[in-house]
Amino acid sequence: MTILGLFDRDHTRRGLSEISRLTGINKTSTYRMVNTLVTLGFLNKNPRSKSLRLGPKALMLGHTCIQGFELLYMAKPLIDKVHRDFNITIDSALLDGMTLLALYRREAPNTLFFRQPLASGDLHARAMGKAVLSRMSEEELDRYIKQAPYKRLTPATITQVDDLLRDLDDTRKRGYSLNKQEYMQGLTCIGAPVVNFSTGRVVGAISFDFPAGDEIVEVMERNYARPLLKLAHDLSETVTRAEY
Repeated sequence: MTILGLFDRDHTRRGLSEISRLTGINKTSTYRMVNTLVTLGFLNKNPRSKSLRLGPKALMLGHTCIQGFELLYMAKPLIDKVHRDFNITIDSALLDGMTLLALYRREAPNTLFFRQPLASGDLHARAMGKAVLSRMSEEELDRYIKQAPYKRLTPATITQVDDLLRDLDDTRKRGYSLNKQEYMQGLTCIGAPVVNFSTGRVVGAISFDFPAGDEIVEVMERNYARPLLKLAHDLSETVTRAEY
């Protein structure tokens, strides 16, 4: 599974030595594992270049996992309904450690198109990221603050700790986060955390995404803060029932 996890949208082909180096497994063991995956159909090997890529069984496994993921099945109709009611783009993600994992996205035609990463550690720069940071425990937040790279993704990205802490304090008071072209120029978002009510633990977030404009932040807050918080609450109830 570790070997299969090395293949993604940006790394569709890998070599044996590269796999050995990235996994920390010696080359002999890597060779045996890779050959087993090739035999089972989870990897394909180019007979000339010897480069490896995912095989059809990996695709089948991915589809099976998605179809069998209970939380996605439960969250999808809630997000779809809000998308239909307001004709807006909605993103959702689950929190895994200090990384956001994309869950489900519905796009409206007027939103700036971008390919949401499957996994994102840039919590400081995203509406969903700031939403989950605002609900972390002091210990968890302190750990993130100390290890975060604070990459500057746009001229508006928050890269100073004091500025981020002030932003998170405002997020807690409002109940939702704002992203003013901090992750991508031309994209403005409003986000809210998804929480397991039984444990009080933040497990993910949602965001409504809009094209940037002179008055878009005021419009987002006035027209969409309430439905955003309602959807976040409904998803939190779903998460709690699923004992996620």
